[in-house]
Amino acid sequence: MTKILIIFLTLIFIPNENKNCTCAPIENWQKATPKEFEYVDDVFIGDVTISENQTDYLIVVCEVFKGDLKSGQKIKGVNIGYCGPFVDKNGEWVMFGKYLTEFKVNDCGLSSNIAEPYGMLPPPPPPPPDFKYDEKTVLKKWKAESKKMIIEQIKMLREISTSE
Repeated sequence: MTKILIIFLTLIFIPNENKNCTCAPIENWQKATPKEFEYVDDVFIGDVTISENQTDYLIVVCEVFKGDLKSGQKIKGVNIGYCGPFVDKNGEWVMFGKYLTEFKVNDCGLSSNIAEPYGMLPPPPPPPPDFKYDEKTVLKKWKAESKKMIIEQIKMLREISTSE
């Protein structure tokens, strides 16, 4: 069962089967967040509604950290990148990317669903062979840690955006 959990968690982090994708794992979101903030044109929290075709989505901008978007503005987003993250769930997202006529998240970036931000943490390391533990407990702890991290990331984005 332990091996199944490790395989499952590893598969969560494979954003696409495309062989051209060379995203490095995010080892430290605290260092990656300010770097990506500087790199992209737009950073905001948006309420996402996925379309039926799953390739585009409607975003209602909720809070802007960087860029010219306005709270309450409705924009179209598209999943056209090779590497992800892929916007695939309804709900609020922290978005890093660029909006011209459509919004596109930054490939290999930190954009994440706020309710399920599991891409922010690498999967837990495999336990030693003789270690006994409850997989559900480990997974629950990992998910809780991811949720704490996205709240901290949002606080960091607010601090960065007000200091500019």
